Amino acid sequence: MRHGCLALALAASLPAAAAEPLPPGIRALQWHDAGVPEVTAAKQIRHDDVWERVRDGFRIDDSAQPNPLVAVHEAWFADRPQNVRRLLERARPYLYHIVEELDQRAMPMEIALLPMIESAFNPTALSPSAASGIWQFIPSTGRLYGLKQDSWYDGRRDFTEATRAALDYLGKLYLDFGDWQLALAAYNCGEGCVARAIRKNVELGLPTDYASLSLPNETRHYVPKLLAVCNIVGEPERFGITVEPLANRPHFDQVTVHASLDVQSAARLAGVSSDEFLALNAAFPRKIIRSDTPVNLLVPVEKADEFQRNLASGDWDSWQPYAAQKGERPQAIAQRFGTTVARLDAHNQMQVRHGKLVRAQTLLVPVKGRDGPATREVTSSTTRHEVQRGDTLYGIARRHGLAIDQLVRANPGLSGDLRPGQVLRLSPDKEAAAELPPGAVQRVGLKVHTERPAQPVHYTVGRGDTLYGIARRFDVSLADLASWNPGTGRDIPLRPGQRLVVNQP
Repeated sequence: MRHGCLALALAASLPAAAAEPLPPGIRALQWHDAGVPEVTAAKQIRHDDVWERVRDGFRIDDSAQPNPLVAVHEAWFADRPQNVRRLLERARPYLYHIVEELDQRAMPMEIALLPMIESAFNPTALSPSAASGIWQFIPSTGRLYGLKQDSWYDGRRDFTEATRAALDYLGKLYLDFGDWQLALAAYNCGEGCVARAIRKNVELGLPTDYASLSLPNETRHYVPKLLAVCNIVGEPERFGITVEPLANRPHFDQVTVHASLDVQSAARLAGVSSDEFLALNAAFPRKIIRSDTPVNLLVPVEKADEFQRNLASGDWDSWQPYAAQKGERPQAIAQRFGTTVARLDAHNQMQVRHGKLVRAQTLLVPVKGRDGPATREVTSSTTRHEVQRGDTLYGIARRHGLAIDQLVRANPGLSGDLRPGQVLRLSPDKEAAAELPPGAVQRVGLKVHTERPAQPVHYTVGRGDTLYGIARRFDVSLADLASWNPGTGRDIPLRPGQRLVVNQP
């Protein structure tokens, strides 16, 4: 698979990994080749500057067969010193952590600079091929290496988790090919791409080193571009570049929180700007940190104690669902919850016409503190739902914070064909509970499994269906629907009978 990697790292993408994840214990492996010392030797040197650690850890040597493309990219970067300085500055919050991880695995320090080529150290970088984050994982490869992705959290943009996954993947590729340049090439174009190029050269009796392979144009330039950046960092004075020292100590602490708050509030509690907080915590696409499970946040070291003290005080907004009805005014909802329409709009996709909601939908609204009576105020006070044109069982259930099987139990005999004006109960009364005992499963057009409520929901594509239409029908975003179904996209037609995941827990 080919991707358009632009100069200065305009978000290149990764292909789907074809092989198994790195086996447990990879961190303990030593890379026993002629160019890499054992980790014990590397640990003997003490540095005050992280950049010096990087320089001393360079291990990828192409001096035996210099690649002429390296000089081409050196000249390109040297002609753009402002761009290089910007890259070096953007690397600073992340570099110490990456270097520590590489040191523990005894991997080449050239890899610490790879995000300069992949994403320009932009944690929210997104490529046309849906590769995301500093290390540019596509959805399928991210999941293969343990990066959870849903509408609330994207592990590809979680810096520490994505770094772990990227080094696992690169370590696995090195074990596959036995050469770091080939491993890096495979990181860019995929294991299959590199394996086919090697097989072709073997059949022709040609060398199988990186420079000798027939690879996609982007991949041919990929390693030389990285080596060019490494040469500039290694000898900045030769290129008229100044690399400011970076203290050899952690930039951030990891803090575990049990809270549901927006990133703006979290930044305020940490005493940093929203931009600074988001640079370290880019994994929340809706800019809401949910409290379903403990969440790990990164906070500048000097702010970690302040953040924990302020969090314990409860002086922050918890964001909870509110079942808004068709015709409600966002302005009235904002006043009810002591906020602004702009702030509601930042965390919700409100569909408004003439100042009113065009349909019932679940909105996230701010409530002071963590939990308690205030939280309960935002739950829907309605016990009935009147079906509107375009409503689906899944959309109604989601809107009111229910599982589909709960909606079915509340409405015995319910079919998958809803009629505008039909009234549904949102909780089972005594008569309904008697008619349909707990644990029962009723088919309503979607498969309902009360025993495993956390399983994905699937939809079978019909004639004339479009990805956009399906996303609207199930009240999910088009981006989520595409990420749950690799190989789909705006320009890729759907096939009748094709099964799609329409809700990924």
